[in-house]
Amino acid sequence: MPDPVPTPASEPAASRAFPQRPGIFLALVALAGITYFAGLNALPLSDPDEVFYAQTAREMLEHHSILTPLMFGQPQFEKPPLTYWCLMASFKAFGVTPWAARLIPAVFGLLGALATYGLGRRVMPKSTAALAAAIQASAMVYLGQSIALLTDMVFTSLIVVSMWGFYLWFAEQRERFLYLFAAAAGLAMLTKGPVGIIAELLAIVVFLLVAKRREAFRSFLLHPWWLVFLVVAAPWYLYAALTYGRAFTWEFLVHDNWHRILAAEHTNFDNQYFYPAVIIVGMFPWTPLLAFLGAGWKKHRDLAMFLAMWFLAVYVIFAIAHSKLASYILPLFPALAASLALSLDSLAGLRRRTVAAATLFALFGTGLVAAPFLAKGPLAAEMRPVLLVVAAFGVVQIACGALLLLRRLTSVIILNAAGFLGVILAGIMSIPASAVAGFTDADTAKIVADNGLAGQTVVASKLYARGVHFHSGSPVVVMDRRSDPFWSPHPVEVLWRDDQLRAFFGGRDKVLCVVRPGDVERLDRLFAGERTTAVLSNLFDRMVVLSVKAQTTPLASP
Repeated sequence: MPDPVPTPASEPAASRAFPQRPGIFLALVALAGITYFAGLNALPLSDPDEVFYAQTAREMLEHHSILTPLMFGQPQFEKPPLTYWCLMASFKAFGVTPWAARLIPAVFGLLGALATYGLGRRVMPKSTAALAAAIQASAMVYLGQSIALLTDMVFTSLIVVSMWGFYLWFAEQRERFLYLFAAAAGLAMLTKGPVGIIAELLAIVVFLLVAKRREAFRSFLLHPWWLVFLVVAAPWYLYAALTYGRAFTWEFLVHDNWHRILAAEHTNFDNQYFYPAVIIVGMFPWTPLLAFLGAGWKKHRDLAMFLAMWFLAVYVIFAIAHSKLASYILPLFPALAASLALSLDSLAGLRRRTVAAATLFALFGTGLVAAPFLAKGPLAAEMRPVLLVVAAFGVVQIACGALLLLRRLTSVIILNAAGFLGVILAGIMSIPASAVAGFTDADTAKIVADNGLAGQTVVASKLYARGVHFHSGSPVVVMDRRSDPFWSPHPVEVLWRDDQLRAFFGGRDKVLCVVRPGDVERLDRLFAGERTTAVLSNLFDRMVVLSVKAQTTPLASP
């Protein structure tokens, strides 16, 4: 086993860039937490993913299906059940609402940041650990995922606990931390599958080999932590495999994991520039300070190397895969936040980097100041008050650059983080009504009720099918140009040929459709002279229309 890490509190204060006042940075973590919770009801649950997870949990509750995730009344295995279990508990306590649904990522987001501080402070100065937590909590991508109902924040927070658990075992030689690693890793596998433990093992094994800690390497691999991991993770996988057989093993283990490596679900993102761009944008407002990354790592050699392996393992695994989304690499941001905090703790004597970071602050600030003048279109007009707040934050960014040149690092950190969180809070409180109709299907419930269409099947594009079903409770059929438009099987009828559309619409006087403009054009061409189309809503490529058979009196728009 390695020698214990020196006590971080023993470092002389004079060698550090900011004073031992973790309370300042923990206040920023608290402000980030307030921002998370302020955003829980900002919008109704959106398409296509938020409604997918919420609907699955709701159906599990309705059918008393604790172990089998359901969608449209049928088993679905896109994700393991831990997030659904959390949602079920929240729905049972608070009802099926956006607040109750987004409460889960918000709680886990805050817990993930607090875990970075609570565990990290054992191996680095408390103020540095608090700064790492503040950077993590307020970075744009982490903040966004703490408000959005996805599995990624639950998964990432468990990875944070697990990885710090391993490092504390390595540094302090206490067995309890390796069991913490195993339990959290098992829960992560119940959240998103085997990718979590694969990334963790890759990072840990490479770290121990590069650090030349052979005894620690042997102890780690032969340790009974494996039993704890299996006790936590294996029972549900065994149940699903024995109960559903190939329907589970093929769909989840092969299609939803292996096939995502080989094929792109979102082809526009399948390039090697995507994740670097996500990191640059996702770390905002801390991006300019990445100029200091790597400074002072020598005095925290083992920890810095571990954080680097953590970052690289997550990055490499997801960069190799063809299916890419910004949320997939969320688990590397806590490692990047801690690495940056270590670097900022050693700011003294880095003149060139200071000038570079100050220049980046000025460039970002100038861009933000210009935002109200560059943004065009109806949404920009509605969001003008928020754009003016963004411009004000641009001035704050420029001021941060000036303060950095004066070596006022603590002031830069506070002004930068508090200003950014203030902009987010202003945005949350100023979301225009058009965003509700353009980015969610919440209006379909009222449209269905107002037009007496309860119980009637709604035609929806692939993107809106889940949301229409969730918000209105109506059955849906999907209109597409492919026979199988979803990545994973969905037990819904797909109308992809013209004869199928004719057969479906031919037997109905009125059909509500929530589709894209191209779908409306297709219907107009197909039923020219036979049906009329009343447009009820048309925002951001989402059209709600009522298709009415000729010589039938149209129903009233809401």
